[in-house]
This record gives sequence, C-alpha cells and structure tokens, in this order.
Amino acid sequence: MSPAVQPSGLLRQRTDPAKATIRVFAEDDVPAVAALFARVYPEQRWSSQAACESYFRETLFDNPWRDLELPSWVAEEDGGISGCYAVLPRRMLLRGRPIRVAVGCQFMVDPDKRRSLTALQLAKACLSGPQDLTLADGASDQVRRGWIGIGGTAAPLYSLHWTRPLRPARYLLSLLEERTALPPPVTLAARPLGAVADALATRLHPNRFLREETGLAEDALDPATMLAHLPDVLRGYALQPVYDARSLAWLLEQTLLKTRHGRLRARAVRNGERRLIGWYLYYVRAGAVSEVIQIAALDGSFDCVLQRLLADAWRHGASAVRGRLDPRFVQELSDRHCWLRTDGTWTLVHSRHTEVIAAIQQGDAFLSRLEGEWWLRFLGEGGATPSTHHASVGTVPPPSSRAGAQG
Repeated sequence: MSPAVQPSGLLRQRTDPAKATIRVFAEDDVPAVAALFARVYPEQRWSSQAACESYFRETLFDNPWRDLELPSWVAEEDGGISGCYAVLPRRMLLRGRPIRVAVGCQFMVDPDKRRSLTALQLAKACLSGPQDLTLADGASDQVRRGWIGIGGTAAPLYSLHWTRPLRPARYLLSLLEERTALPPPVTLAARPLGAVADALATRLHPNRFLREETGLAEDALDPATMLAHLPDVLRGYALQPVYDARSLAWLLEQTLLKTRHGRLRARAVRNGERRLIGWYLYYVRAGAVSEVIQIAALDGSFDCVLQRLLADAWRHGASAVRGRLDPRFVQELSDRHCWLRTDGTWTLVHSRHTEVIAAIQQGDAFLSRLEGEWWLRFLGEGGATPSTHHASVGTVPPPSSRAGAQG
C-alpha cells in the first residue's frame, strides 16, 4: 500500500500563533513528557520520575518495531510541552500484503490547555502519517466522539468484552464492593456465605467444564512455540499481526511485567497426540476477575482451548474471567455461558484503505489485547517492581477523561 504524507514534512507545524506547535517527539523530550504525564494523571504514582522516564524511553524508543516514519508527537506552547500523542509502530498483513500500523498508546493534553485545539492538532498530525492503519483500543466515549469527528471510526465488535463468572457469589460481591463501598463488616460476613454458594454452583450444568474429560494436556507456552504455530492459528483471518523472534519475545516480556491485573499464565494446549491445538495467556487473580490477553486456536479447537482456560482460572481461585471478543467465536463463548457487554472503552480505527476498515468491521481481523495498547504499563502499575512469583512466559483500563486513549 502506498504511503500518504511523510512525517518529514510534519516535523514542525504551526499555522496560527494561537495554536500549539506540533512536532515529532524526540528522546530529549522524555523528561518533559513524563512531567506532563504526572500532571495529567496525578493518581498514577510511579516509584520515581526516573522510572517513569525509563518506561517512556523503553516503550517508544527501544521497542523492536521502531519506525522513524511513524513517530510519536508532542505539542509545544509557551515554551513547554503541553501535549503528547505517543505511537507504537506495529506490522500486520492484509490478505498476505504487509501493512504498517500506528498504535496510539498515550494521548494526553495538559489540564490547563484542554479548551484549546491542542488535542485535535495532535490527532491530525498522527493520522497524517504514512501508516495504513491507526489503532487505539482503550479510548473513552469522549475520545470516540472526537475521533469520529476527524474521520476515524469505532470498531463495535472489537469494543465488546465477554465475561464468564466462575464463582458467581464472589464475583457479585466484588462488584458490590467496587461500586457501593460496602462496609468491611458486611463484606466479611458475606464472604463465607458466598463461598458456600459458589461451592454448590460448581455442581450445576453450566459448570460442567470442570468435570469434562477432554484428553488434552498443557505445558508452558514460550515465544518460540507461539512463533512456530502462529501461521496455523491465524489462517483465514484477512487482517493479522506479524511477529518475529525478537518482537514476540520483547512483547511477552513486557506483558509479564504488567502486574496490575495479577500473575501471568501462558499455557499451550495439546491434544492426545501431543499436537498443539492452541494456547491462552491471562492474568490470574484469586478472588477477582482474571483478564485474558489472548486465546488462539486451530480451526475447530477454540472451545477446547476455552474450556482449559476456564478450568485453569477456576483452579487458581478466579471469581470470573474476562476478555476481548473475537467475533469468530461468539457461538463458542455463548455455549460456555459467557455474556457480552461494553465496558466503557472503545477500539478506534482509521485508514485510507477501505479494505482495511472492512476487515475490521466485518470481524475478520485477529486483534487480541497483545495487538493493541492494553498490555502497556503507563497506567495502573505505579512503577512498582514486578513480583518475583510470576510464571515464565513459556480489567480493563479505566475510561480516560484526559483527552485521549490510554495504555
């Protein structure tokens, strides 16, 4: 696909003295952008300013997909940086043809500048680049409206998430704790009763996955195994990600370090002949919702892999499992008593190529949480040192009101 405008012509834009100057994010800007991040997200406590700066550098300047033609952008006003649109380049295939993807991973504007056009200028600078697809998968409804206003579109199918309660009483109690601030004595009194109800629930027909004899086996999933079998599990998708050994290893290592949602479990599922039929990656949290990063399976094997995931999460104490919808497997998810809903975040896309948008809107794209921004650690990690009990790689981000998508 032919490129559009080259960023070399957009290194510095300013058409009106009242507007911000938009230019490419240089590595020397990292301290100022990290300081902006602290002003925009004061509740996000990194262990130090240096730790926050280090993560910006690692993610934006040391990632394995770095492409100088797909840069991040900053806005300058009054001698300082007032906004940032961080971009992570990725590679995909559209029906076998290579395309370039720009994943928006931090879009923020100084609180004092939100009545200006700075956010609009940044978004337009990003969209004017040579990428074939711009993708953001953690956007608020406010951002969705603005995105559509500048020519982008929402992807409703990839904005849906499925949830499967495993311990219904504990799951309901956690929702009540989260949304109604139950007094601790009430919570403590309810938990034993909930545990009894959940024990009885395991005997019900919808929870038969706990007793299914599938003849399947599991072992640790590693990047080499994923890479070797990706062509098989992605076969048939019009739009699919491209990885090599370096980029996949880097991405999974980054995923391992994200501690906000729990401990990473990465498992390969094999049939009775020891042939790999798929895998799952998710964060397990006992007594809480476990977030699924990716499920991949050979044609006809998704239900078997899903069953193994649900059983594994139940054994590790999860109250429920939640993941992003792959539209191809609505029936399998329904058969396993999962429900679908939006959760306040949107997947947004922009492309000049109608066939790219069509693949996404028709549900013919493999877009797991690994392919977007969900795995990033800008928000919610606080720069904490990762736990030492993570397995070897072998909720969803809250809606943003900070003028942009989030990581």
